[in-house]
Amino acid sequence: MQSRDGIPLWDSVTHPLANALELAFGCHHSKLSRVFTIDGRTYKVCCDCGARFRYSLETMSIVNHHSRFPSLRRLRARQRRKKFLRVHTRT
Repeated sequence: MQSRDGIPLWDSVTHPLANALELAFGCHHSKLSRVFTIDGRTYKVCCDCGARFRYSLETMSIVNHHSRFPSLRRLRARQRRKKFLRVHTRT
């Protein structure tokens, strides 16, 4: 069974639970790398999970990112990718 958006109902039930678990037990990015500047982008990387954080050389700090739920952002990206693939593989 699928919802109106074409997302399987099982996914619509399990992903909010997964987001809550990641918030409680997920990576808290306590081990950050040194600052990297590659192709004009400056960032730090979490050594545990690989997440990248933009870094400002003017303030010498991580630029505040607005997303508190990275798993939700990944979930939405995954859903958009699946939808894109469904549309483009039919032709």
